[in-house]
Amino acid sequence: MKLDIDLSDLELAAAKMQGLDAYLTALQNAGKSYEEGLAMAKQFALDNHGSVAAVDSEGMTRITVRDTEAHCFQPYPDIDKFYFEI
Repeated sequence: MKLDIDLSDLELAAAKMQGLDAYLTALQNAGKSYEEGLAMAKQFALDNHGSVAAVDSEGMTRITVRDTEAHCFQPYPDIDKFYFEI
């Protein structure tokens, strides 16, 4: 018998303890929309004494926590997924 259980919230909670890179990867793997993923990433940064800054007019957002800096973006308007680069 196969159980149909969504463990994405547990995976996100575990990733929070591993740092910015792990948390953003977990958001992306969970298939979060761009707006939801970005909001969660911003809150993570603020909760961990990081910073959030808009980089350009194309929607790129820079999130910094300790010594890790990530650029979050939505590559195309019709793809509503959260993406980032470290």
